[in-house]
Amino acid sequence: MNKKIIIIVLLAIFLMATISSTSVVAKNTSEDAGLALVSPEISIELDSQLDKPIATSGTKTIDITVKYRLDIDDLTARLFFNRRIGRFLLFGFGYILKIKGEPPAKIDLGVECPDWCTVSVEPSNVTTEISNAFKEAEPAQLTISVNEGAPALEPGDITITAESKALGGIAKSTNETTISVMASYDSSLEINATSSMEIPPVNETIIPINITNNGNGETMVQVSVVTSPENWNISLYEENITIDVGETKQIDLIVKPVKSFENETIQLKFTSTSTSDEDVNDTYLQGETTSLSIALSNDGSLEEENGVPVFEIATLAIIIIAIIVIIMLFLKRRKD
Repeated sequence: MNKKIIIIVLLAIFLMATISSTSVVAKNTSEDAGLALVSPEISIELDSQLDKPIATSGTKTIDITVKYRLDIDDLTARLFFNRRIGRFLLFGFGYILKIKGEPPAKIDLGVECPDWCTVSVEPSNVTTEISNAFKEAEPAQLTISVNEGAPALEPGDITITAESKALGGIAKSTNETTISVMASYDSSLEINATSSMEIPPVNETIIPINITNNGNGETMVQVSVVTSPENWNISLYEENITIDVGETKQIDLIVKPVKSFENETIQLKFTSTSTSDEDVNDTYLQGETTSLSIALSNDGSLEEENGVPVFEIATLAIIIIAIIVIIMLFLKRRKD
């Protein structure tokens, strides 16, 4: 028998006895392509994780490192890379004739994400050399954009997938990694109330205030009186209310002024906080603070008694007194 034929047969027997697919990292799978002899392994590494929420209408970029290797030992690698028959089995007949050295491993990158964000990876195809040791592919970058109105502090998963193409005796392989993302809490309160109002002294006046949540998450609103006139009795029917997205709720400001006043101003503060129970820093739960000023003036109702204004009574009294004095003076002169 020809010596070369014997060597080829022995090599083939050796390869069949020593080469088998081995287990790879979690979620890394290989698929045989025809007479696939070896299984590749792909590694996906991110330079950072998302440690804080992404602002709505904001963008975050993350560098991706993809690595690739054949899951074989050094001895088997030498037989494949250093022997013509091994290279033929590994890369195919065309590569033996046309290419000096090994062809590159071609890897496609893809992403899946929640519908409230937009994610892309560039470039979407990377290459690296084929080896039995991990080799880095070209650098890639993941870009995450959170859409306006994305739900506040609601976790979502972004999955990055790397898939190598089958080549000769090398099987196709895929791997994926997942990162968790969330949109920031963006509160937006719309406060509707009168900016000025005439009220009666002494009596209680109820001033309604409507609060609308135009933000992206359920919000607890704390209402407090910042400044108020001295000796006035001012209270709120509710100081803390919870408002869902797009919902409007009313609170009542109860005002009881002193007997005598002219023009006074009450200033209120509205502080919003997310009701999310996600495990995030308290800083990300804090929303905006909004102020409201209401100018109040005396409606003059206390000056009216039985429908006759006080100033008119005083004027009438002066006139009567003057008449009495004149009459008394007139009578005194007559006696004299």
